[in-house]
Order: sequence, then C-alpha cells, then structure tokens
Amino acid sequence: MATPPLWLTKMFPFKVSKWMGLACFRSMVGSSPSTRQKKLICKLQQEKAFREEMKIFLGKIEGFREEMWNFRGKIHAFRGQILGFWEEERHFWEEEKSFWKEEKAFWEMEKSFREEEKTFWKKYRAFWKEDKAFWKEDNALWERDQNLLQEDKALWEEDKALWVEERALLEEEKALWEDKKSLWEEENALWEEEKAFWVGGGGHIAEEQIPEDRHHNVNGGPQLPAFFRGRA
Repeated sequence: MATPPLWLTKMFPFKVSKWMGLACFRSMVGSSPSTRQKKLICKLQQEKAFREEMKIFLGKIEGFREEMWNFRGKIHAFRGQILGFWEEERHFWEEEKSFWKEEKAFWEMEKSFREEEKTFWKKYRAFWKEDKAFWKEDNALWERDQNLLQEDKALWEEDKALWVEERALLEEEKALWEDKKSLWEEENALWEEEKAFWVGGGGHIAEEQIPEDRHHNVNGGPQLPAFFRGRA
C-alpha cells in the first residue's frame, strides 16, 4: 500500500489512509453477498467515485496555482516594461490594456474556482456525514449477525444433544427388538414341539390320563393339559 503524499495529508486532514485501505476490503466480498456486503460494495463504489472527483479537483488546484504564478510573472514583466520602456508609451498602454483584460479573466476564473471549492467542501461534509451513518448501521448489522451466530450455535448444540438422545433410544429399541426376536424364536420352537406332539398321537394318550371330572371345561368342550394351552 503506497503512502499518501505529505502535502495531500496536510491539505486534506481527513483519513486518506482509510480510503486507501477500504480498497482492499473488496477482496473479502463473496459471490453471493448478504445485505450487509451489498451495502459495503455500494459504499466502496461511492468512495471510489468520490476519490476520482477529489483527484480531478486537486488537479484543478495545481492548475490554478500554475496560472497564479504565471500571472505573477506577467506582473513582474509588466513592471520591468514600465521601468525600461517609457519611450514606448503607446506600446506600453496596449500591453497594459491586454494585461488588465488578462487580470479580469484571472479574477473571474478565481471567482469560479471559489464557487466550485465551496460546492466541493459542502459535498465533502455531506459525504462524511453519510459515511458516519453508514458505519453505524454496519456495526449494528454486525452485532445482529453475531447474535444470530450465537443462536445458531445454541440450536446446533441442542440438536446434537437430541441426536445423542435419539441414538441412545435407537440402541435401546434395538436391544428390545433382539429380546422380542429371541422370545419369538423360543415360542416358535415350543409351537413346533406341540405340533409334533399332536401329530404323533400324543393327544389321545393325554385324554386317557385326564380324570373324568376334569374331562370337560366350563364351556362343555374337552379340556387340554396346561402345557397344550399355550397356542389355544
């Protein structure tokens, strides 16, 4: 980053380094800027245009100084002609007439310059007033973004805790499913055993061993042994 000239710092005691530093900030802007970043880009473009206008105005100041020195040289030359050429009075008055015309044009140019200078400084004050308001709003947006970031972080932590809890519930459900599967397999084994017993004629033997007073249930049908009622 180049250092601004000393005469520019003395003539314009505002923050020239800040202007030059803000130009580097454009590299921080992404491809899809947020509202705050869009405002920053717009602000940097305004500052760039203002610096170009200031550069032109400084060039006019240098031009005015050059014209002023040229005019002073003409004054000295005119005084030398007064002292050295009294005999050429007529020629002298012609030159004097031309000189006064140039002087009138110079003062008109100075008047125009002063008006332009007044307009420039008025715009300068308005610019820095808007600049102050802009950075105030930017700081508020930055604070809001920080608060939203903290809220997002808290929500993420809460979501992480819920995910851990859900994972624990899934593990517990998996264990319960394994127990249920084991019970189901055991029940199927008992059913196969009972089925094989009935197919092999074990049912008739069981009926003969049942006492007559317990041969019928309360509904009037045959009553099965306790180990055969599992699948009834």
